[in-house]
Amino acid sequence: MKNKIAIVFFLSSLSLFSQDFSDIKTRVSLLKNTATFKVDSTGISKILVPTYYCNTNETNNNWHVQDLNNDGLKDLIYSGSCQPYHQTAIFLNSKKGFQLVYDAPGKILSITSTTNATEINSYNPSCCCSYYSSLVKITINNTSVVEESTISFHDKTVITLSDKLYTKTVSGILRSTPVIDDVIKKDPCTGEKIVGNTIGTLKNESAIVVNQENNWLLVFIKQNGSYAVGWVKK
Repeated sequence: MKNKIAIVFFLSSLSLFSQDFSDIKTRVSLLKNTATFKVDSTGISKILVPTYYCNTNETNNNWHVQDLNNDGLKDLIYSGSCQPYHQTAIFLNSKKGFQLVYDAPGKILSITSTTNATEINSYNPSCCCSYYSSLVKITINNTSVVEESTISFHDKTVITLSDKLYTKTVSGILRSTPVIDDVIKKDPCTGEKIVGNTIGTLKNESAIVVNQENNWLLVFIKQNGSYAVGWVKK
């Protein structure tokens, strides 16, 4: 009986990792083309558009109209400039009006709908005093539950995937590039000390290895459904 339980647990773990691998491959592939998503504002003239602080365009051509939770009501996504960055905001429609369920910097890269949910991928590149880019997947299911999963990576980190991804327990210093750089510098924006290319420290962390370079591994560290990305030495 114990052996059967162990086999079931092993197969379940493989299935979960396989889902993670597929998710990472799909989302990273979006980074190859970060052109602005073309909104479809068909029907916007028949909708009472909610007040939104980023919406300064009277023609409403920054609004995407789509039923996101399969309830038969048209929902809205704002995708446009906002003081002065690009912003993505999602409003779900109901009998009580529109409810803001997501509001963050970023450009829409894709919207994918199934019978059970809609996935919206938004990309916010590093800029100015923010050194990290984020690729956010917002999932809205048919009960209007909204979930977020973020892939966060340093502006010096180039994400490339090998043909085969695998899991590994890793320890060491997580770095933005596959070199040892511990030179202490001063952050030009905050004045705080920065230790070279150090992102953080790992201790027996479960990681998804997506590529390697010499004796360095490019890893995704999953925490609460989101991923931190960096290099760690074997």
